[in-house]
Amino acid sequence: MATYQAPDSPVLARLIAPLTEAYPGAQRRYDCKGLGDLDFLEAGVSRCLSAVASGRDFLQQHGDGGRKEIERTLLFKALKSGRRLENLASVNLNVARLMGSRLADPFAGVAELSGFDIYAGDGHFHEAACHDPHRPKKPKKPKPAKKKANGDRQKRARKLQTGHFFMLGMRDHHLRHHALAEPRPGGGNEHDMHALKRVGARALRLGAEVRRKVMIVWDRACIDFGFWEESKRLGVYFISREKANMDLQVMGLVSGFDREDPRNAGVTADELVGPGGGGSMLRRVTYTDAKGTTYKYLTTEKKLPAWVVVLLFKQRWDIEKVFDEVKNKMLERKSWASGKVAKKMHANFVCLAHNLMVLLEDQIEKAGGISNSPERARKSGREEEAKRSGAGYVATMMQRFTVRSVKFVRWLRNFIYRETRWCDALARLAKIYSTR
Repeated sequence: MATYQAPDSPVLARLIAPLTEAYPGAQRRYDCKGLGDLDFLEAGVSRCLSAVASGRDFLQQHGDGGRKEIERTLLFKALKSGRRLENLASVNLNVARLMGSRLADPFAGVAELSGFDIYAGDGHFHEAACHDPHRPKKPKKPKPAKKKANGDRQKRARKLQTGHFFMLGMRDHHLRHHALAEPRPGGGNEHDMHALKRVGARALRLGAEVRRKVMIVWDRACIDFGFWEESKRLGVYFISREKANMDLQVMGLVSGFDREDPRNAGVTADELVGPGGGGSMLRRVTYTDAKGTTYKYLTTEKKLPAWVVVLLFKQRWDIEKVFDEVKNKMLERKSWASGKVAKKMHANFVCLAHNLMVLLEDQIEKAGGISNSPERARKSGREEEAKRSGAGYVATMMQRFTVRSVKFVRWLRNFIYRETRWCDALARLAKIYSTR
């Protein structure tokens, strides 16, 4: 039977400690010879944090760093295992529950949202894996014949990027994988709305308890009035921005809109709108910021105050910042392997690594009092500048860190294979944070 080797690195031990709490209650557990589930989970998280060029590169680094040697064929086979994928997704869901119980909720002070689970959703792409099949470019219209000194050159083939759709819990910042994009028959990646419909409206409940509502904030790619109405019947609501080519007619005004409420500063209209000739009726909130830019938000939720609708879409930017964290700080830019299961496995490991980093960063700040001082100073400066510019309530009420800093990610990458004492590793992090 496989036995899990506890890390000699105190930093790695702290990072993956939530896994030992989350794993016992996870689905599809199995004591596999050669590569146990916990060894596999640790290896996947470590690879997400390692600046490696390939799976073979990671395996050598992992073994050189003193961790359990993993056979190449065993790891690559595990990446294609449907059983391990279900186990990984279940572990990540349990880690998300730990985050909900331990992390501060920035929306706790918004009483109107007490009955909502809140998510930001969007698509994100990785480069194709090395062994993904090539897809020829679409043929172009023939050009007038020209003299070619070197003859015809063969056009380079291309590979289709790997598309994923993610959900970010806006209360605790947990990240979860929602779907793998499927290639379109004519080439190109699947559209957001097509993927949401394929997975189904019921899946958008995302495990919410009965009687709780789910609010999903997405960009314009998610707009589909029929699907929104179907989702609403299941307690799932959407917020997005109106498309420029929409010709919506005003059907009425939302009752209860209080122009005197200072939190509604910048909101110029709160209307009920719909397409010409009947059909679904939506709510449209129009908001103008301090710079004079006007935004129009559409939603199926008709009872929340207008300023809450504006605030929620403003916070949607968090998921874009997390994608930047994944790509430019964790350096996860390329798919690990071919095959649907392996690609989903990669995406779920990215989510798990992000979630474990959020928990560790919170633990370090609460217990050790160590935080990124320069970044906090910059954030305070942005807050003061926003207030001086006359920005409204929604523009200034919620200023928080949305991603792990590159300093923190580098520190993790450098220390997860070292036996440096925890107190010494923290002292190093404090020194890194103190420098600009």
